[in-house]
Amino acid sequence: MPENEIKISFDHYLLFAKNLDETVKWYGDVLNMRPGPLPDFDVPVFWLYLEDKPIIHVTERKKENQIESYIGKVDYENDLGSGRIDHIAFNCTGLEKMLSKLDGLNIEYTERRVDTQSRYQVFFFDPNGVKIELDFQADEAGNRMIPDA
Repeated sequence: MPENEIKISFDHYLLFAKNLDETVKWYGDVLNMRPGPLPDFDVPVFWLYLEDKPIIHVTERKKENQIESYIGKVDYENDLGSGRIDHIAFNCTGLEKMLSKLDGLNIEYTERRVDTQSRYQVFFFDPNGVKIELDFQADEAGNRMIPDA
Protein backbone atom coordinates (compact mmCIF):
# COMPACT_ATOMS: atom_id res chain seq x y z
CA MET A 1 0.00 0.00 0.00
CA PRO A 2 1.43 3.41 -0.92
CA GLU A 3 2.45 5.53 2.06
CA ASN A 4 -0.12 8.26 1.31
CA GLU A 5 -3.06 5.81 0.97
CA ILE A 6 -5.40 5.29 3.89
CA LYS A 7 -7.17 1.99 4.45
CA ILE A 8 -9.90 1.61 7.06
CA SER A 9 -11.69 -1.53 8.19
CA PHE A 10 -14.19 -2.23 10.93
CA ASP A 11 -12.71 -3.53 14.18
CA HIS A 12 -15.28 -3.50 17.03
CA TYR A 13 -17.71 -1.43 19.01
CA LEU A 14 -18.09 -1.04 22.78
CA LEU A 15 -21.55 -1.64 24.17
CA PHE A 16 -22.58 -0.40 27.60
CA ALA A 17 -25.01 -3.12 28.71
CA LYS A 18 -27.79 -2.61 31.21
CA ASN A 19 -27.26 -6.23 32.30
CA LEU A 20 -23.91 -7.75 31.33
CA ASP A 21 -24.81 -11.44 31.63
CA GLU A 22 -28.19 -11.04 29.89
CA THR A 23 -26.57 -9.14 27.02
CA VAL A 24 -23.79 -11.71 26.52
CA LYS A 25 -26.37 -14.51 26.53
CA TRP A 26 -28.64 -12.65 24.08
CA TYR A 27 -25.86 -12.07 21.53
CA GLY A 28 -24.91 -15.74 21.84
CA ASP A 29 -28.47 -17.01 21.44
CA VAL A 30 -29.46 -14.64 18.62
CA LEU A 31 -26.28 -13.90 16.64
CA ASN A 32 -24.07 -16.86 17.66
CA MET A 33 -21.43 -14.57 19.16
CA ARG A 34 -19.32 -16.16 21.86
CA PRO A 35 -17.14 -14.69 24.61
CA GLY A 36 -13.46 -15.11 23.87
CA PRO A 37 -9.97 -14.08 24.92
CA LEU A 38 -9.34 -10.51 26.04
CA PRO A 39 -6.74 -8.49 27.93
CA ASP A 40 -7.14 -7.99 31.68
CA PHE A 41 -8.74 -4.54 31.84
CA ASP A 42 -9.51 -4.87 35.56
CA VAL A 43 -13.20 -4.10 34.84
CA PRO A 44 -16.04 -6.53 34.10
CA VAL A 45 -16.00 -6.90 30.30
CA PHE A 46 -16.57 -9.53 27.64
CA TRP A 47 -15.33 -9.59 24.08
CA LEU A 48 -17.91 -11.26 21.84
CA TYR A 49 -16.50 -13.04 18.82
CA LEU A 50 -17.84 -13.83 15.36
CA GLU A 51 -15.60 -16.64 14.18
CA ASP A 52 -12.12 -15.47 15.27
CA LYS A 53 -12.80 -11.71 15.45
CA PRO A 54 -13.91 -9.82 18.59
CA ILE A 55 -16.72 -7.67 17.15
CA ILE A 56 -18.42 -6.37 20.31
CA HIS A 57 -16.84 -5.42 23.61
CA VAL A 58 -19.50 -5.47 26.35
CA THR A 59 -19.29 -3.90 29.78
CA GLU A 60 -21.61 -2.13 32.20
CA ARG A 61 -21.57 1.64 32.55
CA LYS A 62 -20.99 1.96 36.29
CA LYS A 63 -18.80 4.49 38.03
CA GLU A 64 -17.40 1.75 40.28
CA ASN A 65 -16.03 -0.04 37.18
CA GLN A 66 -13.65 2.90 36.68
CA ILE A 67 -13.74 2.34 32.93
CA GLU A 68 -12.93 6.04 32.41
CA SER A 69 -9.36 5.29 33.40
CA TYR A 70 -9.09 3.34 30.15
CA ILE A 71 -11.49 4.84 27.59
CA GLY A 72 -11.85 8.39 28.86
CA LYS A 73 -14.93 10.40 29.86
CA VAL A 74 -18.17 8.40 30.10
CA ASP A 75 -21.74 9.79 30.17
CA TYR A 76 -23.31 7.83 33.04
CA GLU A 77 -26.74 9.41 32.60
CA ASN A 78 -27.60 8.60 28.96
CA ASP A 79 -28.40 4.91 28.64
CA LEU A 80 -30.93 5.02 25.81
CA GLY A 81 -30.45 2.79 22.77
CA SER A 82 -27.67 3.59 20.37
CA GLY A 83 -27.28 7.28 21.17
CA ARG A 84 -26.22 9.06 17.99
CA ILE A 85 -25.72 5.76 16.15
CA ASP A 86 -28.97 4.49 14.65
CA HIS A 87 -28.01 0.84 14.14
CA ILE A 88 -25.24 -1.73 13.82
CA ALA A 89 -25.34 -3.87 10.65
CA PHE A 90 -23.96 -7.33 9.93
CA ASN A 91 -23.69 -9.17 6.60
CA CYS A 92 -25.41 -12.54 6.91
CA THR A 93 -26.39 -15.74 5.16
CA GLY A 94 -29.20 -18.11 6.09
CA LEU A 95 -32.19 -15.77 5.80
CA GLU A 96 -34.93 -18.37 6.35
CA LYS A 97 -33.10 -19.98 9.28
CA MET A 98 -32.51 -16.59 10.90
CA LEU A 99 -36.16 -15.56 10.57
CA SER A 100 -37.20 -18.89 12.11
CA LYS A 101 -34.69 -18.38 14.91
CA LEU A 102 -35.98 -14.87 15.66
CA ASP A 103 -39.56 -16.20 15.65
CA GLY A 104 -38.57 -19.03 18.00
CA LEU A 105 -36.93 -16.55 20.38
CA ASN A 106 -40.01 -14.27 20.21
CA ILE A 107 -37.91 -11.37 18.93
CA GLU A 108 -39.98 -8.80 17.04
CA TYR A 109 -38.36 -7.72 13.79
CA THR A 110 -39.02 -5.59 10.75
CA GLU A 111 -38.15 -6.68 7.23
CA ARG A 112 -37.14 -4.21 4.50
CA ARG A 113 -36.32 -4.50 0.82
CA VAL A 114 -36.43 -1.90 -1.93
CA ASP A 115 -36.60 -4.33 -4.86
CA THR A 116 -35.40 -7.81 -5.86
CA GLN A 117 -31.98 -6.43 -6.83
CA SER A 118 -31.24 -5.03 -3.36
CA ARG A 119 -30.29 -6.59 -0.05
CA TYR A 120 -32.91 -8.08 2.21
CA GLN A 121 -32.73 -6.36 5.59
CA VAL A 122 -33.99 -7.49 8.98
CA PHE A 123 -34.08 -5.01 11.90
CA PHE A 124 -34.60 -5.71 15.63
CA PHE A 125 -33.39 -4.52 19.02
CA ASP A 126 -31.00 -6.07 21.54
CA PRO A 127 -31.86 -6.04 25.29
CA ASN A 128 -30.25 -2.59 25.64
CA GLY A 129 -32.33 -0.92 22.92
CA VAL A 130 -29.56 -1.03 20.31
CA LYS A 131 -30.96 -1.52 16.80
CA ILE A 132 -29.41 -4.44 14.92
CA GLU A 133 -29.59 -4.80 11.13
CA LEU A 134 -28.92 -8.09 9.38
CA ASP A 135 -28.21 -7.82 5.64
CA PHE A 136 -28.75 -10.77 3.31
CA GLN A 137 -27.49 -10.53 -0.27
CA ALA A 138 -30.01 -10.19 -3.10
CA ASP A 139 -29.16 -13.56 -4.63
CA GLU A 140 -29.99 -15.39 -1.39
CA ALA A 141 -33.29 -13.54 -0.94
CA GLY A 142 -34.26 -14.24 -4.57
CA ASN A 143 -37.69 -12.78 -5.35
CA ARG A 144 -38.72 -12.59 -1.70
CA MET A 145 -40.26 -9.26 -0.84
CA ILE A 146 -41.49 -7.96 2.52
CA PRO A 147 -44.48 -9.94 3.76
CA ASP A 148 -47.76 -8.09 4.11
CA ALA A 149 -48.37 -6.95 7.68
